[in-house]
Amino acid sequence: MVLGLRSKHKKGASVQVEYVIQVDEIKPWPPSQSLKSVQSVLLQWENDGQNSGSVVSTVGDGTIEFKDSFTLSLTLCREKKAHDKFQKNFLDFYLYELRKDKTTRGQLLGTSVINLADFGLIEEVVSIYTPVSCKKSSKNSEQPALFVSIHPTERGSSSSSQVGVTREGDGQESVVDSVNGRNEDDDDIASFTDDDESSHSSQNVAEAARFSPSQQGKVFVTFIFCLIFQIREFA
Repeated sequence: MVLGLRSKHKKGASVQVEYVIQVDEIKPWPPSQSLKSVQSVLLQWENDGQNSGSVVSTVGDGTIEFKDSFTLSLTLCREKKAHDKFQKNFLDFYLYELRKDKTTRGQLLGTSVINLADFGLIEEVVSIYTPVSCKKSSKNSEQPALFVSIHPTERGSSSSSQVGVTREGDGQESVVDSVNGRNEDDDDIASFTDDDESSHSSQNVAEAARFSPSQQGKVFVTFIFCLIFQIREFA
């Protein structure tokens, strides 16, 4: 999760985040009859002119499936007037036809863009779709869309123990709440055991200290007289 992965500069002017971007599919496809001949495509992505990559796929029946993901680290800058908002940070996608040699990209088929500033610091998976603007499209055809999911990363967590700290809306306890409750029960049990042992120890000390030294001496003398009296009776 991106929660906790923050590198602040100038009193929180910027925040460093890390996402896992999963590219799922483009559908419906094709947007025009002229693109039915396209068999393989290359989807290239770029972020802020610094990060880039690509993924290759074959065209299916009514859809182009990618099912590929990549990790993206970036810095989001806060708006000066609205500190709860970030300046625009675009993730651009370019869809190309892949030639028969599977290595050379051909004509540009379409483009799509996502503004990552709209999401900022995420704590759970965000599934979105964004329109794909195609150069060749039919007015009667539905515009294709790129389906993407943005995942938080493990590095984004401030600590692994904080996973599930919040309570659900229906009043159910989260995992950490349950663990904390269990630990509290263990503490209660340990406390009870310690108190129990402490009470026994106190009782033993009380038993040992019941007679003072002078009283113990009197008891010992009485015991000797009783013993001598019994010996005389047997004699």
